[in-house]
Amino acid sequence: MSTLEFQDDFSEVLERALTDYESVLKELEESEEKERSPSTDTCLQILLLRDKIQTQVTREHPPSTQAALRLISLDERLSEQGGLIAQTLPLDKFRDLIDPPESAWWWYVQPPEEIHPWDTFNWLWELLTVPILASNFALVAAISSRFLAGGPDAIGAFATIGQGLIALLAAGAPLSKVGQQVIERSLTGFNLPKYLWHEAKLTLALAVFLGLLGFQAYLPNIARFYVRRGIAAQRQFQTTLALAQFQRALELDPNNMEAHFRLGNIYEDLLEFDKAQAEYRVALLGDCIEAYNNLGRLYIVQSEDYTGAAALLRQGQLKLENRETIEIKYCSSASLPAIEYIFLKNLGWARLMQDRPFEAESELRKALEINPQDASPHCLLAQALEAQNKQPAAVLEQWQQCYALARGFNSEEDTWLDLARQRLSQAESEDVDSSGVPAEKSDRDP
Repeated sequence: MSTLEFQDDFSEVLERALTDYESVLKELEESEEKERSPSTDTCLQILLLRDKIQTQVTREHPPSTQAALRLISLDERLSEQGGLIAQTLPLDKFRDLIDPPESAWWWYVQPPEEIHPWDTFNWLWELLTVPILASNFALVAAISSRFLAGGPDAIGAFATIGQGLIALLAAGAPLSKVGQQVIERSLTGFNLPKYLWHEAKLTLALAVFLGLLGFQAYLPNIARFYVRRGIAAQRQFQTTLALAQFQRALELDPNNMEAHFRLGNIYEDLLEFDKAQAEYRVALLGDCIEAYNNLGRLYIVQSEDYTGAAALLRQGQLKLENRETIEIKYCSSASLPAIEYIFLKNLGWARLMQDRPFEAESELRKALEINPQDASPHCLLAQALEAQNKQPAAVLEQWQQCYALARGFNSEEDTWLDLARQRLSQAESEDVDSSGVPAEKSDRDP
Protein backbone atom coordinates (compact mmCIF):
# COMPACT_ATOMS: atom_id res chain seq x y z
CA MET A 1 0.00 0.00 0.00
CA SER A 2 1.40 3.40 -0.93
CA THR A 3 1.89 6.22 1.57
CA LEU A 4 -0.85 8.24 -0.07
CA GLU A 5 -3.34 5.40 0.28
CA PHE A 6 -2.40 4.96 3.98
CA GLN A 7 -2.97 8.64 4.66
CA ASP A 8 -6.39 8.45 2.98
CA ASP A 9 -7.37 5.47 5.14
CA PHE A 10 -6.13 7.30 8.28
CA SER A 11 -8.15 10.37 7.40
CA GLU A 12 -11.29 8.29 6.83
CA VAL A 13 -10.89 6.48 10.17
CA LEU A 14 -10.30 9.79 11.99
CA GLU A 15 -13.33 11.35 10.29
CA ARG A 16 -15.56 8.46 11.31
CA ALA A 17 -14.25 8.72 14.91
CA LEU A 18 -14.86 12.47 14.96
CA THR A 19 -18.37 11.92 13.62
CA ASP A 20 -19.13 9.36 16.32
CA TYR A 21 -17.57 11.71 18.89
CA GLU A 22 -19.80 14.56 17.72
CA SER A 23 -22.89 12.35 17.67
CA VAL A 24 -22.48 11.11 21.25
CA LEU A 25 -21.54 14.61 22.40
CA LYS A 26 -24.73 15.98 20.83
CA GLU A 27 -26.74 13.35 22.67
CA LEU A 28 -25.09 14.44 25.95
CA GLU A 29 -25.89 18.10 25.25
CA GLU A 30 -29.51 17.30 24.47
CA SER A 31 -29.82 15.51 27.82
CA GLU A 32 -28.66 18.65 29.59
CA GLU A 33 -31.02 20.85 27.60
CA LYS A 34 -33.93 18.64 28.55
CA GLU A 35 -32.69 18.62 32.16
CA ARG A 36 -32.36 14.85 32.10
CA SER A 37 -29.50 12.92 33.60
CA PRO A 38 -27.34 11.30 30.89
CA SER A 39 -26.79 7.58 30.96
CA THR A 40 -23.52 6.23 32.27
CA ASP A 41 -23.07 4.41 28.93
CA THR A 42 -23.23 7.66 27.03
CA CYS A 43 -20.71 9.35 29.30
CA LEU A 44 -18.32 6.42 29.22
CA GLN A 45 -18.69 6.04 25.45
CA ILE A 46 -17.71 9.65 24.82
CA LEU A 47 -14.58 9.35 26.96
CA LEU A 48 -13.54 6.11 25.24
CA LEU A 49 -14.16 7.70 21.84
CA ARG A 50 -11.90 10.55 22.87
CA ASP A 51 -9.24 8.02 23.85
CA LYS A 52 -9.59 6.34 20.46
CA ILE A 53 -9.14 9.64 18.64
CA GLN A 54 -6.08 10.41 20.73
CA THR A 55 -4.45 7.11 19.75
CA GLN A 56 -5.07 7.87 16.08
CA VAL A 57 -3.56 11.35 16.26
CA THR A 58 0.21 10.94 16.54
CA ARG A 59 3.29 12.84 15.52
CA GLU A 60 3.80 10.46 12.61
CA HIS A 61 0.19 10.83 11.50
CA PRO A 62 -0.98 14.35 12.31
CA PRO A 63 -4.55 15.25 11.45
CA SER A 64 -5.40 17.54 8.64
CA THR A 65 -6.01 21.18 9.39
CA GLN A 66 -9.74 20.74 8.95
CA ALA A 67 -9.81 17.67 11.26
CA ALA A 68 -7.67 19.44 13.88
CA LEU A 69 -9.98 22.45 13.96
CA ARG A 70 -12.99 20.15 14.23
CA LEU A 71 -11.37 18.25 17.12
CA ILE A 72 -10.57 21.45 18.99
CA SER A 73 -14.17 22.61 18.62
CA LEU A 74 -15.53 19.27 19.86
CA ASP A 75 -13.11 19.27 22.83
CA GLU A 76 -14.39 22.69 23.88
CA ARG A 77 -17.93 21.31 23.87
CA LEU A 78 -16.77 18.29 25.88
CA SER A 79 -15.04 20.53 28.39
CA GLU A 80 -18.32 22.40 28.92
CA GLN A 81 -20.02 19.07 29.67
CA GLY A 82 -17.20 17.91 31.95
CA GLY A 83 -19.06 18.71 35.13
CA LEU A 84 -22.08 16.69 34.01
CA ILE A 85 -19.89 13.69 33.14
CA ALA A 86 -18.11 13.92 36.50
CA GLN A 87 -21.47 13.88 38.26
CA THR A 88 -22.61 10.80 36.32
CA LEU A 89 -19.48 8.64 36.36
CA PRO A 90 -17.22 7.68 39.29
CA LEU A 91 -14.19 8.99 37.42
CA ASP A 92 -11.81 8.30 40.28
CA LYS A 93 -12.50 4.58 40.01
CA PHE A 94 -12.12 4.64 36.23
CA ARG A 95 -8.82 6.50 36.58
CA ASP A 96 -7.57 3.81 38.94
CA LEU A 97 -8.62 1.16 36.40
CA ILE A 98 -7.38 2.78 33.19
CA ASP A 99 -4.53 4.89 34.63
CA PRO A 100 -4.78 7.58 31.93
CA PRO A 101 -1.93 10.11 31.52
CA GLU A 102 -2.48 13.61 32.82
CA SER A 103 -2.60 14.82 29.24
CA ALA A 104 -5.89 12.92 28.88
CA TRP A 105 -7.70 15.78 30.57
CA TRP A 106 -11.20 14.36 29.83
CA TRP A 107 -10.64 11.72 32.53
CA TYR A 108 -9.86 14.47 35.09
CA VAL A 109 -12.86 16.75 34.70
CA GLN A 110 -14.42 17.81 38.01
CA PRO A 111 -18.06 18.12 39.02
CA PRO A 112 -19.26 21.72 39.36
CA GLU A 113 -18.73 23.06 42.83
CA GLU A 114 -21.95 23.49 44.69
CA ILE A 115 -22.55 27.11 45.58
CA HIS A 116 -24.13 27.58 48.97
CA PRO A 117 -26.48 30.57 49.31
CA TRP A 118 -24.11 32.11 51.84
CA ASP A 119 -21.27 31.99 49.31
CA THR A 120 -22.95 34.76 47.37
CA PHE A 121 -21.82 37.14 50.13
CA ASN A 122 -18.15 36.08 50.07
CA TRP A 123 -17.18 39.29 48.29
CA LEU A 124 -18.69 41.28 51.15
CA TRP A 125 -16.84 39.31 53.85
CA GLU A 126 -13.54 39.77 52.01
CA LEU A 127 -14.25 43.47 51.53
CA LEU A 128 -14.83 43.88 55.28
CA THR A 129 -11.82 41.77 56.24
CA VAL A 130 -9.22 43.93 54.48
CA PRO A 131 -9.77 47.21 56.44
CA ILE A 132 -9.97 45.27 59.71
CA LEU A 133 -6.61 43.66 58.99
CA ALA A 134 -5.14 47.06 58.16
CA SER A 135 -6.48 48.37 61.48
CA ASN A 136 -4.93 45.40 63.28
CA PHE A 137 -1.48 46.18 61.92
CA ALA A 138 -1.92 49.87 62.73
CA LEU A 139 -2.83 48.99 66.32
CA VAL A 140 0.12 46.62 66.62
CA ALA A 141 2.46 49.36 65.37
CA ALA A 142 0.98 51.97 67.73
CA ILE A 143 1.11 49.74 70.81
CA SER A 144 4.57 48.34 70.02
CA SER A 145 6.01 51.83 69.56
CA ARG A 146 4.89 52.69 73.09
CA PHE A 147 6.55 49.64 74.58
CA LEU A 148 9.77 50.10 72.61
CA ALA A 149 10.09 53.90 72.98
CA GLY A 150 12.45 53.67 75.95
CA GLY A 151 14.24 50.54 74.75
CA PRO A 152 12.86 47.01 74.96
CA ASP A 153 12.42 45.18 78.25
CA ALA A 154 11.04 41.71 78.96
CA ILE A 155 7.42 42.83 79.27
CA GLY A 156 7.60 45.07 76.21
CA ALA A 157 9.28 42.42 74.07
CA PHE A 158 6.73 39.78 75.05
CA ALA A 159 3.80 42.10 74.39
CA THR A 160 5.19 43.23 71.03
CA ILE A 161 6.01 39.75 69.76
CA GLY A 162 2.76 38.24 71.03
CA GLN A 163 0.41 40.75 69.46
CA GLY A 164 2.44 40.76 66.25
CA LEU A 165 2.16 36.99 65.87
CA ILE A 166 -1.58 37.06 66.51
CA ALA A 167 -2.10 39.81 63.95
CA LEU A 168 0.02 37.96 61.39
CA LEU A 169 -1.96 34.77 61.99
CA ALA A 170 -5.22 36.57 61.36
CA ALA A 171 -3.80 38.26 58.27
CA GLY A 172 -2.22 35.10 56.91
CA ALA A 173 -5.39 33.81 55.30
CA PRO A 174 -5.94 36.59 52.78
CA LEU A 175 -2.35 37.76 52.45
CA SER A 176 -0.36 34.62 51.65
CA LYS A 177 -0.82 31.16 50.18
CA VAL A 178 0.87 29.52 53.17
CA GLY A 179 -1.36 31.48 55.52
CA GLN A 180 -4.42 30.34 53.60
CA GLN A 181 -3.34 26.74 53.90
CA VAL A 182 -2.75 27.02 57.65
CA ILE A 183 -6.10 28.68 58.27
CA GLU A 184 -7.99 26.30 56.00
CA ARG A 185 -6.42 23.23 57.63
CA SER A 186 -7.43 24.61 60.99
CA LEU A 187 -11.00 25.23 59.85
CA THR A 188 -11.14 21.73 58.39
CA GLY A 189 -9.92 20.36 61.71
CA PHE A 190 -12.84 22.09 63.43
CA ASN A 191 -15.23 20.49 60.88
CA LEU A 192 -16.46 23.90 59.81
CA PRO A 193 -18.43 23.82 56.54
CA LYS A 194 -16.53 25.35 53.67
CA TYR A 195 -19.29 27.84 52.89
CA LEU A 196 -18.59 29.44 56.29
CA TRP A 197 -14.84 29.83 55.83
CA HIS A 198 -14.96 33.44 54.66
CA GLU A 199 -17.15 34.35 57.60
CA ALA A 200 -14.75 32.53 59.93
CA LYS A 201 -11.77 34.47 58.57
CA LEU A 202 -13.65 37.74 59.04
CA THR A 203 -14.59 36.70 62.57
CA LEU A 204 -10.96 35.88 63.36
CA ALA A 205 -9.76 39.25 62.07
CA LEU A 206 -12.49 41.02 64.04
CA ALA A 207 -11.64 39.05 67.21
CA VAL A 208 -7.99 40.09 66.90
CA PHE A 209 -9.09 43.70 66.35
CA LEU A 210 -11.24 43.68 69.48
CA GLY A 211 -8.46 41.94 71.41
CA LEU A 212 -5.97 44.62 70.40
CA LEU A 213 -8.43 47.34 71.36
CA GLY A 214 -8.87 45.67 74.74
CA PHE A 215 -5.11 45.41 75.16
CA GLN A 216 -4.72 49.08 74.26
CA ALA A 217 -7.38 49.95 76.85
CA TYR A 218 -5.43 47.88 79.41
CA LEU A 219 -2.22 49.89 78.88
CA PRO A 220 -2.98 52.28 81.79
CA ASN A 221 -2.93 49.27 84.14
CA ILE A 222 0.48 48.24 82.80
CA ALA A 223 1.60 51.86 83.21
CA ARG A 224 0.64 51.73 86.88
CA PHE A 225 2.79 48.63 87.22
CA TYR A 226 5.77 50.59 85.89
CA VAL A 227 4.97 53.46 88.27
CA ARG A 228 5.13 51.04 91.21
CA ARG A 229 8.49 49.77 89.97
CA GLY A 230 9.71 53.35 89.66
CA ILE A 231 8.62 54.16 93.22
CA ALA A 232 10.48 51.10 94.52
CA ALA A 233 13.62 52.15 92.64
CA GLN A 234 13.25 55.71 93.90
CA ARG A 235 13.09 54.53 97.52
CA GLN A 236 16.33 52.61 96.97
CA PHE A 237 17.94 55.75 95.50
CA GLN A 238 18.20 54.10 92.05
CA THR A 239 17.49 57.35 90.28
CA THR A 240 18.35 56.24 86.74
CA LEU A 241 16.16 53.15 86.99
CA ALA A 242 13.30 55.14 88.50
CA LEU A 243 13.57 57.69 85.69
CA ALA A 244 13.32 54.95 83.04
CA GLN A 245 10.30 53.34 84.75
CA PHE A 246 8.34 56.59 84.99
CA GLN A 247 9.15 57.49 81.39
CA ARG A 248 8.00 54.06 80.19
CA ALA A 249 4.80 54.44 82.20
CA LEU A 250 4.09 57.73 80.43
CA GLU A 251 4.72 56.17 77.03
CA LEU A 252 1.98 53.67 77.82
CA ASP A 253 -0.36 56.16 79.47
CA PRO A 254 0.39 59.89 78.98
CA ASN A 255 -2.53 60.69 81.31
CA ASN A 256 -0.96 59.03 84.34
CA MET A 257 -0.64 62.07 86.60
CA GLU A 258 1.27 60.22 89.30
CA ALA A 259 3.97 59.31 86.76
CA HIS A 260 4.23 62.98 85.72
CA PHE A 261 4.47 64.08 89.35
CA ARG A 262 7.09 61.52 90.31
CA LEU A 263 9.06 62.19 87.14
CA GLY A 264 9.12 65.82 88.24
CA ASN A 265 10.59 64.64 91.56
CA ILE A 266 13.32 62.76 89.71
CA TYR A 267 14.19 65.76 87.53
CA GLU A 268 14.31 67.91 90.64
CA ASP A 269 16.75 65.46 92.24
CA LEU A 270 18.85 65.67 89.07
CA LEU A 271 18.75 69.50 89.26
CA GLU A 272 16.92 69.68 85.92
CA PHE A 273 14.47 72.22 87.26
CA ASP A 274 12.94 73.29 83.93
CA LYS A 275 11.96 69.68 83.18
CA ALA A 276 10.70 69.26 86.74
CA GLN A 277 8.46 72.32 86.41
CA ALA A 278 7.13 71.06 83.08
CA GLU A 279 6.15 67.71 84.61
CA TYR A 280 4.58 69.38 87.65
CA ARG A 281 2.51 71.62 85.35
CA VAL A 282 1.13 68.59 83.51
CA ALA A 283 0.34 66.88 86.81
CA LEU A 284 -1.33 70.08 88.01
CA LEU A 285 -3.61 70.07 84.96
CA GLY A 286 -4.62 66.56 86.00
CA ASP A 287 -5.66 67.86 89.47
CA CYS A 288 -2.68 66.28 91.21
CA ILE A 289 -2.85 68.14 94.51
CA GLU A 290 0.81 67.68 95.45
CA ALA A 291 1.86 69.29 92.15
CA TYR A 292 0.54 72.67 93.40
CA ASN A 293 2.92 72.47 96.34
CA ASN A 294 5.98 71.24 94.47
CA LEU A 295 5.60 73.73 91.63
CA GLY A 296 4.99 76.54 94.10
CA ARG A 297 8.15 75.62 96.02
CA LEU A 298 10.17 75.65 92.80
CA TYR A 299 8.78 79.10 92.05
CA ILE A 300 10.23 80.20 95.41
CA VAL A 301 13.66 78.59 95.25
CA GLN A 302 14.33 78.75 91.48
CA SER A 303 12.24 81.40 89.80
CA GLU A 304 11.94 83.73 92.79
CA ASP A 305 8.36 84.26 91.68
CA TYR A 306 6.92 84.60 95.15
CA THR A 307 3.56 85.96 94.04
CA GLY A 308 3.08 83.08 91.60
CA ALA A 309 4.16 80.63 94.27
CA ALA A 310 1.68 82.03 96.80
CA ALA A 311 -1.12 81.90 94.23
CA LEU A 312 -0.39 78.26 93.37
CA LEU A 313 -0.14 77.22 97.00
CA ARG A 314 -3.36 78.99 97.89
CA GLN A 315 -5.17 77.32 94.99
CA GLY A 316 -3.93 73.98 96.21
CA GLN A 317 -5.09 74.73 99.73
CA LEU A 318 -8.56 75.68 98.55
CA LYS A 319 -8.87 72.47 96.52
CA LEU A 320 -7.73 70.50 99.54
CA GLU A 321 -10.25 72.26 101.78
CA ASN A 322 -13.06 71.50 99.32
CA ARG A 323 -12.00 67.94 98.58
CA GLU A 324 -15.46 66.64 99.54
CA THR A 325 -17.15 68.54 96.73
CA ILE A 326 -14.51 68.63 93.97
CA GLU A 327 -12.38 65.91 92.48
CA ILE A 328 -8.68 65.93 93.35
CA LYS A 329 -6.00 63.34 92.82
CA TYR A 330 -3.32 62.30 95.29
CA CYS A 331 -0.04 61.59 93.54
CA SER A 332 2.08 60.58 96.52
CA SER A 333 1.80 58.26 99.48
CA ALA A 334 1.84 61.14 101.98
CA SER A 335 -0.96 61.35 104.54
CA LEU A 336 -3.52 64.14 104.43
CA PRO A 337 -2.05 65.95 107.50
CA ALA A 338 1.41 65.78 105.90
CA ILE A 339 0.06 67.36 102.70
CA GLU A 340 -1.76 70.09 104.67
CA TYR A 341 1.42 70.75 106.63
CA ILE A 342 3.62 71.18 103.57
CA PHE A 343 1.15 73.62 102.00
CA LEU A 344 1.08 75.73 105.16
CA LYS A 345 4.85 75.74 105.50
CA ASN A 346 5.51 76.71 101.88
CA LEU A 347 2.75 79.34 101.82
CA GLY A 348 4.25 80.85 104.97
CA TRP A 349 7.62 80.86 103.21
CA ALA A 350 6.14 82.58 100.12
CA ARG A 351 4.41 85.22 102.28
CA LEU A 352 7.69 85.88 104.08
CA MET A 353 9.49 86.42 100.77
CA GLN A 354 6.65 88.78 99.76
CA ASP A 355 7.43 90.90 102.84
CA ARG A 356 4.15 89.91 104.42
CA PRO A 357 5.50 88.59 107.74
CA PHE A 358 2.21 88.73 109.65
CA GLU A 359 0.51 86.39 107.18
CA ALA A 360 3.65 84.26 107.10
CA GLU A 361 3.51 83.90 110.88
CA SER A 362 -0.13 82.79 110.74
CA GLU A 363 0.57 80.04 108.17
CA LEU A 364 3.74 78.85 109.90
CA ARG A 365 2.12 78.54 113.32
CA LYS A 366 -0.62 76.39 111.74
CA ALA A 367 2.09 74.25 110.19
CA LEU A 368 3.80 73.81 113.57
CA GLU A 369 0.53 72.64 115.11
CA ILE A 370 0.63 69.71 112.67
CA ASN A 371 4.38 68.99 112.78
CA PRO A 372 6.41 70.78 115.44
CA GLN A 373 9.43 68.54 114.87
CA ASP A 374 10.37 69.88 111.45
CA ALA A 375 13.05 72.57 111.37
CA SER A 376 11.81 74.56 108.35
CA PRO A 377 8.74 76.27 109.93
CA HIS A 378 10.81 77.19 113.02
CA CYS A 379 13.52 78.76 110.85
CA LEU A 380 10.96 80.65 108.76
CA LEU A 381 8.90 81.70 111.78
CA ALA A 382 12.01 83.13 113.44
CA GLN A 383 12.56 85.31 110.35
CA ALA A 384 8.88 86.35 110.27
CA LEU A 385 9.01 87.36 113.93
CA GLU A 386 12.21 89.32 113.36
CA ALA A 387 10.57 91.19 110.50
CA GLN A 388 7.76 92.19 112.87
CA ASN A 389 10.22 93.20 115.63
CA LYS A 390 8.62 90.77 118.03
CA GLN A 391 10.02 90.04 121.49
CA PRO A 392 13.67 88.88 121.24
CA ALA A 393 12.94 85.94 123.52
CA ALA A 394 10.22 84.63 121.19
CA VAL A 395 12.51 85.07 118.18
CA LEU A 396 15.41 83.40 119.97
CA GLU A 397 13.23 80.44 120.91
CA GLN A 398 12.41 79.79 117.25
CA TRP A 399 16.08 80.10 116.25
CA GLN A 400 17.00 77.61 118.93
CA GLN A 401 14.39 75.15 117.61
CA CYS A 402 15.65 75.77 114.07
CA TYR A 403 19.24 75.05 115.10
CA ALA A 404 18.28 71.97 117.08
CA LEU A 405 16.15 70.35 114.36
CA ALA A 406 17.84 71.41 111.13
CA ARG A 407 20.00 68.83 109.35
CA GLY A 408 21.06 70.84 106.31
CA PHE A 409 19.99 68.15 103.82
CA ASN A 410 19.01 70.83 101.27
CA SER A 411 20.42 74.22 100.39
CA GLU A 412 17.61 76.20 102.04
CA GLU A 413 17.82 74.35 105.34
CA ASP A 414 21.60 74.60 105.29
CA THR A 415 21.31 78.37 104.84
CA TRP A 416 18.80 78.63 107.69
CA LEU A 417 21.03 76.49 109.90
CA ASP A 418 23.93 78.86 109.36
CA LEU A 419 21.64 81.84 109.98
CA ALA A 420 20.42 80.25 113.24
CA ARG A 421 24.01 79.73 114.33
CA GLN A 422 24.76 83.39 113.68
CA ARG A 423 21.69 84.58 115.56
CA LEU A 424 22.43 82.38 118.58
CA SER A 425 26.06 83.51 118.65
CA GLN A 426 24.94 87.11 118.39
CA ALA A 427 22.45 86.63 121.24
CA GLU A 428 25.17 85.05 123.39
CA SER A 429 27.50 87.94 122.70
CA GLU A 430 24.80 90.45 123.62
CA ASP A 431 24.21 88.62 126.91
CA VAL A 432 27.91 88.88 127.74
CA ASP A 433 28.05 92.55 126.85
CA SER A 434 25.00 93.40 128.93
CA SER A 435 26.07 91.57 132.05
CA GLY A 436 29.81 91.80 131.76
CA VAL A 437 29.99 88.17 132.84
CA PRO A 438 30.27 85.29 130.39
CA ALA A 439 27.06 83.34 130.16
CA GLU A 440 27.02 79.82 131.54
CA LYS A 441 27.79 77.33 128.81
CA SER A 442 24.99 75.14 127.63
CA ASP A 443 25.24 71.44 126.83
CA ARG A 444 25.61 72.28 123.11
CA ASP A 445 28.09 74.66 121.67
CA PRO A 446 26.46 76.54 118.90
